[in-house]
Amino acid sequence: MATFNDLKSGLETAFVSEGAKGVEATIQINIEDLTNFYVDINDGNLTVEEGEHADPGLTLTFDSQETMEKVFSGDQQAAMGAFMQGKVKFSGDMGLGQKLGSVFKAPE
Repeated sequence: MATFNDLKSGLETAFVSEGAKGVEATIQINIEDLTNFYVDINDGNLTVEEGEHADPGLTLTFDSQETMEKVFSGDQQAAMGAFMQGKVKFSGDMGLGQKLGSVFKAPE
């Protein structure tokens, strides 16, 4: 099972700063039975912090680490499948969620 630092490192590796230009968002990420953390995207920069953010623009709750990795892989079809199967629950600005495909890509 991954640690917070493993997840943080994976997100930092998958982050595409060019795709995040002009994006300002705080996204709370909760993984059932594992950890809670948030990502702060600010015009091409990424910060990942463990814990709960007081006022995120979007909250994503994943049923597993594997589901989170699929959603953040940049594979839009896998992400939509996870949402459709109920493996991801969200609240807040879904427009932010739709931007994730340009902000995060799986390493080649």
